[in-house]
Amino acid sequence: MLKRQIGTLFLAACLILTAVPAALGAQNTITVNPTGSSAQTAINNAINSVASKATSSNPGVVILSAGTYKISAPIVLKSNVVLKGSGDGTIIFATGSVCNSEGAPGYIFGSGVSNVEVSHLQFQSTATGPKDGGHGSYRNCIRLLSVSNAKIHDILFDRYLYGDGVRISKSSGINVYNCRIQSSGHDGVSFLSGTKNSRMYNNYVEVQTNTGVRVDNCANIEVDHNTFTGSAGSGWCCVQLQNTLTNVKVHHNIMHDFKGSSSSAGVGNWNAKGSISVYDNVMWNVSPYIQVGSGSNILGPSDHNVDNWVAKGYGYGSLGK
Repeated sequence: MLKRQIGTLFLAACLILTAVPAALGAQNTITVNPTGSSAQTAINNAINSVASKATSSNPGVVILSAGTYKISAPIVLKSNVVLKGSGDGTIIFATGSVCNSEGAPGYIFGSGVSNVEVSHLQFQSTATGPKDGGHGSYRNCIRLLSVSNAKIHDILFDRYLYGDGVRISKSSGINVYNCRIQSSGHDGVSFLSGTKNSRMYNNYVEVQTNTGVRVDNCANIEVDHNTFTGSAGSGWCCVQLQNTLTNVKVHHNIMHDFKGSSSSAGVGNWNAKGSISVYDNVMWNVSPYIQVGSGSNILGPSDHNVDNWVAKGYGYGSLGK
């Protein structure tokens, strides 16, 4: 009997040792390195490859190693895929011709997909000033259309990008966090056209041309623990609330030292109506402070030290990294 039990245990151990390497070898990951002037081809091929075997519980992963990826067409997201760089050293670089049409609306474009993640990248363009290249409905860094469950995080949006940093329409479950938006050619982040159940938090935003974040015709949107500033921009508000809104909450943000060309509002109003809460924000050197929304805020404090307010639980960095 003892010999039989020992034999059974030995067989079980062999099966376990055989299964572990098989499971490890089944990881669905591809690493891409910078190559040529059409880097999007290699990236899209990798995305398509991992997507063919990916599921919501076992996503495919495309890792972009450090370097500059010169794209001449969009990188196209697929469901259940993680696109991850190596931090600021992984640069997505594009000229104005990459995303200036409805068919090419962003450096990275996702339409009708779910369970996607984009992180640890830097975006750059050829622009050298806030008016270089213009802006419009397209020319965005990340464009999400009819997307569900997406994470956009730990990204550096460099200066003078053409359009929005992240532009989101008709989507749900979108989280934008831990990003540094050093001015964009239009809006830093925009929640538009029926987007719901989404959140922007723990981001640093320098307003350049229009707004730090725009919320337009949306429901259940939360904008919290961000820092908005910008003393040399041409925009008009840090947070723009627009048209019909349901359960929109703006709280625990820092808005300071913002000076736009047409206005310098903290929370701006563009025909906004609905259930809007603006509370527990800290604001100084913006004017007017709040044009729409109800709630108690800290306006014009004597303490203008951002680090002190972060330590108290407000703005970028207050939620950690």
